[in-house]
Amino acid sequence: MIHLRLHRVPLPLLFLFACMLWAGPARALNVNVRVSSFKVDLGLEYAPGNLMDGDPSTAWAGGSISSGEGQWMEFSFDMPVRITGLGIYNGHQGEGQFEKFRRIRSGRVVYPDGSEFPFWLRDEKGEQVIKCPGKPFKSLRIVVDSVFPEGVALARMKLAVSEVKLYLTLMPAPQSGVEGGKDPADTFEPQVPPADTVNPVPEEIQVLLREFYVRQTSLDDDFHMLFAPHVRDRFDFQFEVFKEIQRQRGTYKLLRTAKVDPSGLGFELVYLDKDVAEVRVFGSYRVQVGKLDRNLEDDSVFVLMKGQEGWRILELDGQEEDF
Repeated sequence: MIHLRLHRVPLPLLFLFACMLWAGPARALNVNVRVSSFKVDLGLEYAPGNLMDGDPSTAWAGGSISSGEGQWMEFSFDMPVRITGLGIYNGHQGEGQFEKFRRIRSGRVVYPDGSEFPFWLRDEKGEQVIKCPGKPFKSLRIVVDSVFPEGVALARMKLAVSEVKLYLTLMPAPQSGVEGGKDPADTFEPQVPPADTVNPVPEEIQVLLREFYVRQTSLDDDFHMLFAPHVRDRFDFQFEVFKEIQRQRGTYKLLRTAKVDPSGLGFELVYLDKDVAEVRVFGSYRVQVGKLDRNLEDDSVFVLMKGQEGWRILELDGQEEDF
């Protein structure tokens, strides 16, 4: 593991006071930076210190022979701090370098207590800000789950990140005006995955798949109508078995009252040819039922077909195992 301690010049008093009122990029923190690996060269051109040197034209690059998936960057502090945002300059943003290195496509922010949340980045230059819960911790880790571009020879392109900014607030989260006196960090909602503007998923399919999560979670009687006619009976039978299990557990009536918000889901077009489509659904959907209020993560692939009733679900990963 690579260790690097970065020392910052203390902030002027007035600016430090402003940081106590508004979230802003961390400049006066004593930050310890660790990374999973880095690309070694004589001039340490890709060292982890480049992640927080204030210069997006420099970059950290992973040294693993993998595509970059599983690589991580960890930032630790002398005291617990509330990080409300991470500003990431994806890839190597030095002149002429962006296409020579891999970039983060998706990842997770992981905290010392084991809690985590997913994020997604666009394949573009400039700063991209990831919202964070703002709970006080002495460290956080950014773990890479997938990268741009895909299908390139592993050893020829290294993962790179040019800069990471820490946006923080030094004051405790305000209690007034918050329902039930809760810390706003407790109601944190992960970001919505960015929409693919090059190969967008048809809006009709997006509406159908959002409805899938709403009806499935609330045990809706018309859930089977989301499926193609010739597979409808099979999925209806599986769903009735699932509902009976909930009755035996005593959770059926409670789940029927569930409120589901699928706006945190993203859609990626895997395949589309006239009346057949394959779509990846990923991100999170919010479920409120009883005293439970939670964002549930998902990453599933649906196969759909278009018939007289419009687009309907034909297959989905893991459905038989779930029911």
